[in-house]
This record gives sequence, C-alpha cells and structure tokens, in this order.
Amino acid sequence: MSAPFFFFFFSFQTLSSSHLSLHITRSALSHSFTSFHLSHTPLTLRSRLRHLSRAGDHLGLLSLFARARRERAVDPDRPIYLSLLKSSAALPSLSLLSSLFAHILKSGFQSSILVSTAVVDAFAKCSDIGSACKVFDGMPERDVVAWNAMLSGYSRNGHADAALDLFREMGLYGEKPNSLTLSVLLQVSSGSDDKRIGRSIHGYVVRHCELGDVFLGNSLLVYYNKVGDVHVSERLFDRMGERNVVSWNAMIAGYTQNGLVCGALEAFHLLRDGGLNPDIVALETTLQACAQLGEDAIDDGKLIHTLIIKSGCFVDVYAMNSLLLVYCRCGKMDSAQSLFDEMVARNIVSWNILVDGYVRMKCPEKALALIRCSRLTESALSSELLVSSLQAVRLLCGHVELVESIHCLAIAMGLDSDKFVGTSLLTAYGDCGEIGYARKFFDHVLCKMRKETFLWNIMLSICSHNGCFSEGFELLRSMQCKGCPLDAVTLVNGLSICTQSQNFFSGKAIHGYVLRNKFEVVIFATTSLLEFYISLGLLNVACHLFSTMQYRNIVTWNTMIHGCLQNGFPRLTLKLFHFMQQKDGFVPDSTSIAGVIEAIALRGQKEERKFIHQYVLESGFVDDEFVANSLIAMHSRFHEFDEASSVFSKASNQGTIAWNNMIAGYSYHGLIENALSLFRLMKLNNVDADSVTLLTLLQACRKVSSLSYLMRVHAFISKLGFESDVLIGSSVVNLYAKCGELRTARQFFDGMNSKTVVSWNSMIQGYGLHGNVEVAGELFVKMQKSGLTPTAITFLILISACSHAGDIEKGQQFFNLMTSTYSLALSREHVSSIIDLLGRNGLVEEAHETLMKMPVNLGVHSWGALLSACRVHGNFDVGFDVAENLSKLNSLNCGYRVLLSNMRAEAGRWLDASLIRNKYSSLTLQKVHGVSIVDSFS
Repeated sequence: MSAPFFFFFFSFQTLSSSHLSLHITRSALSHSFTSFHLSHTPLTLRSRLRHLSRAGDHLGLLSLFARARRERAVDPDRPIYLSLLKSSAALPSLSLLSSLFAHILKSGFQSSILVSTAVVDAFAKCSDIGSACKVFDGMPERDVVAWNAMLSGYSRNGHADAALDLFREMGLYGEKPNSLTLSVLLQVSSGSDDKRIGRSIHGYVVRHCELGDVFLGNSLLVYYNKVGDVHVSERLFDRMGERNVVSWNAMIAGYTQNGLVCGALEAFHLLRDGGLNPDIVALETTLQACAQLGEDAIDDGKLIHTLIIKSGCFVDVYAMNSLLLVYCRCGKMDSAQSLFDEMVARNIVSWNILVDGYVRMKCPEKALALIRCSRLTESALSSELLVSSLQAVRLLCGHVELVESIHCLAIAMGLDSDKFVGTSLLTAYGDCGEIGYARKFFDHVLCKMRKETFLWNIMLSICSHNGCFSEGFELLRSMQCKGCPLDAVTLVNGLSICTQSQNFFSGKAIHGYVLRNKFEVVIFATTSLLEFYISLGLLNVACHLFSTMQYRNIVTWNTMIHGCLQNGFPRLTLKLFHFMQQKDGFVPDSTSIAGVIEAIALRGQKEERKFIHQYVLESGFVDDEFVANSLIAMHSRFHEFDEASSVFSKASNQGTIAWNNMIAGYSYHGLIENALSLFRLMKLNNVDADSVTLLTLLQACRKVSSLSYLMRVHAFISKLGFESDVLIGSSVVNLYAKCGELRTARQFFDGMNSKTVVSWNSMIQGYGLHGNVEVAGELFVKMQKSGLTPTAITFLILISACSHAGDIEKGQQFFNLMTSTYSLALSREHVSSIIDLLGRNGLVEEAHETLMKMPVNLGVHSWGALLSACRVHGNFDVGFDVAENLSKLNSLNCGYRVLLSNMRAEAGRWLDASLIRNKYSSLTLQKVHGVSIVDSFS
C-alpha cells in the first residue's frame, strides 16, 4: 500500500499560473469563436464582448479580445477596458493583466479615473500590491472609490500598517470616508492586537450617525466577533433598527468562531422563527457549529441537510463540505462517504474533511487510500491534508518512507513552514528527518511549549540521526538553562550524540547525571552507556558496567555481543552468546545470531561455521532476511557457495538484498560468469536490480579486468536505466580506462548528466594510466571551472600520471598547488608519488632531500620508491643510506630486500648481498610475481 502512496507524493507537479492562463486561453479561443466570426461588424463585436462580460465568461472575453486585436477588428474604449480588467482580476492572471495595462498606457486611457481605479483593484487582486501602489500614486485625481480600491488591496494582501497609513493620508487630502472605507478599515483592524483602532472607527461611526447603515452595522458585528468581543456584538445586534439575513449570519458565525456553538444554534432557530429564510451562508455556518458540537448536534445537522434539499437552489461545494464535516465529526462515516460520492463538485477541503474523519475513526488504510485518489483529481494538497496523512502514517506505526515522502511534498508545495504541518512532521519524524527544516519547525513550536521535554527529545533525536552533534550539545545546554527537566529519553539521545561524536567528557558527564539522579535502574539508559563506552574502545569499562547492572534485557546482551565483536574479541562474543541463554535465559534474536555469525566468520573455523548453519536452520531464523544474508556472506567469504546457495534457496524472503549478497560473493572471488548467471536468474524471477547489484557486477569486472564482461555489464546498466547514477557511471569510466578503451570511457564520461569529483577523478586517472598528462591536465582545469573542488585523491592521480609520463615540471606544479593553494594534507601516497617522479628522472639527490624534509610519517613505500631509483641510476651512496632507513622500519617486504641485495652485488659487495638473500630465505619470504590480466580487443 505504501508504494503507490509514495509514488503519488513524488509525482506531484504544479502548473504555473502563466502556463495555466495560456492553456485555458487557447482552449477558450476555439470555444468562443465556434459561433462567432470576426467578419461581423465592430458593433456586433462590442455587443459580443458586453455579453461575455455580463455572463461572467472571463476566459471567453479575454480570448475574444485577443483575437480581435490581432485582426484589428475593434478599438477598445473605456467600457471594454473596464470589462477586461475585471476579467483579468477574476482569473486572476498577472501576466494577462500586465499585457492589458501596457495596452491601456499605449492608448492613453490611464488618465480615466475609472480605468485607473480598476487597474489598481486588478493588480491588488493579483497580489501585485507594488504595481497597484505605483498606479495609484500616478493617478492625477482620486475619488473615494480609488482610495477604497487601494485600501482594499492593502487589506486583501495583509498590509495592515500600510492600509492605516493610507487612511491617514486620505484624511490629509480631505477625502471623506464612506461606509465601504470604514468597513475595510474594520476588516484591517480585526487583524491587529490593538483593539483601540476598531473602537476608534466605531466612535467615528457613532459621531457621524452612520449606525443606521445596515452594511456598516454588519461590518461592526463581524469586527467584534473576530476580535472575540461577542458580548459587544450582541449589544450592537440588539440595538440595530434594521437587520437582514447577513446580520444573523454575522452573529451565527461569531458564536461559532468563538466556540459558543449552542448560541449559534439558538440564533439559527431564532432566524427561522422570525420569518426570515436562512440563505446558504447561514446553513453552512450553522453546520460548522454542529460539527463543533459533535454527536449531540446530529439532529440539527440532518435538519439543515433537509432544508438544503428542500430549498432546491444551487448548493455550492462549500455548503456540501460543511454538511460533510458534520457527518464526519459525528462519526457517521457511512453517511459521509455516501455524501462525498454523490457530490457533483469537490475541492481539496472535501478530501481534507473525509480523510480527517477516517483518521479520527482509526481507519488509516481508508484515509491513505483516499489521499492516493486525491492525487488523481487535485493539483495540490493542503496543509490540513498533509497533517491528516501524517496522523494516518503514525496510526500504521513505523512507515518512515511515507513520512519522508510527505516531507518532500510539503517542501515542494511550500508548506514546510506551516505551523501544523511542521509540528506534525517533527512528531512523526522521531529519529529521522532533515535537521534544517526540523530545527526551523522546532524553534517555531518552542515559543509555545518551552518546557515540554518530549519536544526537546524529538529535536535531540533528529540531531543525533543527522550527525549534527554541535547543535545537539547546544540543545542540551539550552534545555538545562531554560529549566526543562531531563528524562531518560533525553539522556539516551544525549549519549547517542556523544557516541557518534566520540565525545568522552560529555559522555562521562551524562554518566554522572545518570548516577546522581538514579537513572541507572532504567535499562535503556544504561544500555546507551554501554554503547557509548564500547564505541570508544573502552570494553573493560563496558564489561564492568554490564556486570553491575541489576536488570538486563535482550538489547543489553546484544549490545555487549556486538561490542566485543567491534573491538576484535570474537571469542568473547561466542561466550556471551552462550551465557545469555544459560544465565539470564534469554532466547537469542536475529541481532544476536547475526553478531555470532560475523564472529565465526572472523575466527575462520569450519566446525563453528557448520554449527551456526545448523542452528539457524533448526531455530527457523533462515526466514529472517538479516540472519540469512549474514550466513550467505559468511559462506561466500570462505568459497562455500554450495552452503550459501542452500541458505539462499531455503530463505523465504529472497529480496534484492539477498540476491545482491549472492552476486557479491561470486564477484569477490572473481567468478564473474557465475555472478552474471545469477544476475540473469534474478531478472527471470522478476526481482528488481538496484545500483548495488550493478556495482557488484562492476566489481567483478574489476577483479578480472575483462573488457568483454564489462561491455556485457554496461549493456545491462543501459537497459535498466542506471547510466545516470553517478557512482555507477564513475565505475564504468574507470573500468573502460583500465581495460585500455580510453575513447569509450571518454564518450561515456561526456554523456553523463551529472558529474561529481569521483567522476572527474576516474576520467583523469584513465588518461594518467595511459601517460596522457596533457589531456589529464586539461580535464583538471575543466573540473575546476565546473565549480568542483579537487580532493587529495585528484592530486594523487595527477602526480602519479606525471611520474609515469616523466613530466617533472607539471608534477611539481600539481604538488605545489595541492599544498599551497588548496592546503590539502599530504599522505604517504602523495610523498611516494613525488619521490617516484623525481627518482625516475634521475633526480635522486633531490628526491632524497625532499624525503628528509617531509613532516609526515613516510612508511615503507616512499623509501622503497627512492631505493628503486637509486638502483636504476646507480647512485649507491644514497641507496645505502635509504636502505638503512628501510631497515629501521623493520620491513618484511621481500621485493625491497631483493632490490637491496642486487644493489650490493652491483657495487661489488658480494658478501653483503649473500647475507641479505640468506636472511630473507631463512624467513621463508617469497617475492610476489607480477601478473597482467587485462582483456582487450585488438
């Protein structure tokens, strides 16, 4: 079930407003001109435009005008421009409005106060308040309608301060406000915390005897209800000389918004008793009150449903949503589903309501099924639906991939900063999530829940899982500074951060806190302490703590089993495995057995491998994917493919990981034909290959350096569509270069859509292997220009290439660039390469001097490279000095000893040469012979 849901979330696409306008305009063109031709007279065309405007066909009007302008069939006048502006604002389409405004400027109609006012209003409705302000400021004269348009624009776009400033400016210009002006100001004031502004407007209304205006009286009712002063709106309502349905609607809405649902239902019944017929707004608002009341309001809900049907008038989607909400909140999901299925029109709110109803009734499967369906009909999801989907996922327990997909969808929709989505995401994430978004959500919620320990714990867990250790420690300090109490979960999260960051002192501090506050009796807190000490290699401290524990569980034993394994004590792991069963009587789980299998694999004893194999089969753990894969890996390591195949065939869960494990076993031993045969069998069994599968096959090609096999694997990669995978692409480039097919490697590299430093390094290394330093250097420059920063491996490849090609100048340039410009740390490999470069070209003294100045621990290979150069160029003085340094390193490398023996013989020191040869013969050292297995085509 989760896979389709995951797909729908990730297949989310949003059509931009400009594309939408273009698409609708094109479709409307054909519709508008089906029964109308431009061969008609301009008078007929104007009539047609007026008809479309009156009918509210905004798309048809704009499309007809666009066609007429192209055909020069009409010259727009003021009424046409007013109609066009109204349509542009109704869509709304900023791109169309901008084009239309350009026409208005060109024609000179911007001087008309009506047209300019309409332009201001249209820009404001398209949320371009900046353009609206510019047009308003440029008007040569303004009337109260123009001022109202600008005020409404500020109010609509949430610029309350700007609206109040504009009203003061309106007074300075001597323009007297009308009822609409005051109504807009009341709307603006309702969003402010300062109630004095609204009361001042109320006082202005009283002083100017405007309270008899029903429209203004209703505006005052709405204002006081919005700011929570329902008692004031009640007194105003009682004193109103004239009331209409809107007045009653305002009171019903006020009661509902302020949680006084019984007052809302009473007002609804008084409205009906007073002889007024409730309109659809009254019915819808009363339904919201019923939804808040719940099961006790089901009778009122059904009554309103009956009134809606009896009215016979058009019922919009909002009213149907209100009715749907009542049934869902009252637990009548069958009725809700039937109503939803019968709805002629739905919007995203409809889906929200029904999904939330199923979540409330603990039916997550139905909720998620509905969300999948909504993706087919709705272009976007709302924040409410995202919150409901997260709640449904939590009811299903542990579907992290669904939480991640919802998070991605929230980011794509711009809802990741929404308070409710953010809080739900933070709660749902637990121990997974993006630290940047999570921290933003955390800081947002923290202002209201400063001392809620669980909130801090979630954030600490996210920091731990995402490796943000410094932020985690800062959170712990802030938690204590702000007086938020620490619980056992807090300590576990803190120890997890200490474990990952290897912070010994902070971990010891938490250990002290555990002891002082008696948390040692909490098993999972003490187990976290065990993990902390094990990760630092302090196995003796962990063993002492383990032995003093009053209570232990299977997790505690598993922690010690794997801890001994990690610290190189496989025998102790086996002992703990037996003690766990004998002393505490715990039955091993898959984690215990997997640890034991790994310990046996390290010990390498065949009898132990037979024992654990039989134990897994008899205990039924062969069906556990984790255990079966561990057992397959163990047998494959020792070339026991019959036993590995036996485990694989008996395992019930033969997923991609199990197949990859078997293929990896063959690849590790260079049995590429077996690996390919198994891969073909994998496809026949309809098991999907992943990037790991193909990387494993490429590893087998690397083992045998076979071009023919590489081409076959490349064909599989292309067929399965993995050529865009950066890791796979880099491996293919590297292998083609190693097999001598440099041209093919370069073609593949150039065709890669995305390249990382690894990709560039692979191609540079390919040219370096073939001694083409010039092209390798050009690629290096291109990589820098692409914005990628070269790594130490990049310079190692370049210096090695210069060494093979004998280009001292470029090699030293790269060496200096690495140390001075990029300040990269030198490794033994870098030193060996530069010494090899100098030594190969006869600069033995310079190489020896460079080697002596190096600050790093050079190891055997750097001295060995210089020794080889000394022998080639006959510089025995330096060579014997190098040999002394090699002897101090106690190297058992037979090759270097043979080289030194040959040098002694060439210098005529036969006795010394004989002593060296006798010494390595007595140590039974053998020189490894070089081999070449590169398979290429001629």
